[in-house]
Amino acid sequence: MRCRFQSVVAVALCAVCPGVAGSAERRHSVSLPSPQLAFRGTETYEANGFDFVRYQYDVTNKGKYPKALFATSPDLPACGENSSPSRAAVAIFDTTHKRITEFCSLPAPDYLGRLWFAVAKGTSPPTGVYIEITDRLTGGKARSNVVPVPEAQ
Repeated sequence: MRCRFQSVVAVALCAVCPGVAGSAERRHSVSLPSPQLAFRGTETYEANGFDFVRYQYDVTNKGKYPKALFATSPDLPACGENSSPSRAAVAIFDTTHKRITEFCSLPAPDYLGRLWFAVAKGTSPPTGVYIEITDRLTGGKARSNVVPVPEAQ
């Protein structure tokens, strides 16, 4: 009798809350907007006695990303040495799909306008780059357009 009662309760719960069983699946199917990457410029700087060129980029449609995507998520695994990263990870890749750098602690969508990577001054940069934004909670990913990288002046 007890097993039959538990089965009836389980069936009743599924009938009352049909979305419960598929909620995790829907959470994984949330799609992120495709980032529209644009080159902003370069700047030279010195660090630890070495000169570098910083290549700066902007995601022009950053306003389409929810603030919740950039919330600190200490319940998610560490990202590099960061033990309290945001939910979003933003990686910059070259056209051979090699990761150049990754940002794990962007605090808000506006910070998608401050992406950058650096190369030693006098070193050729990659010919082009793109970014990939990953929602570390759901596993959702969005890849940008490829943007040519100009030689530094």
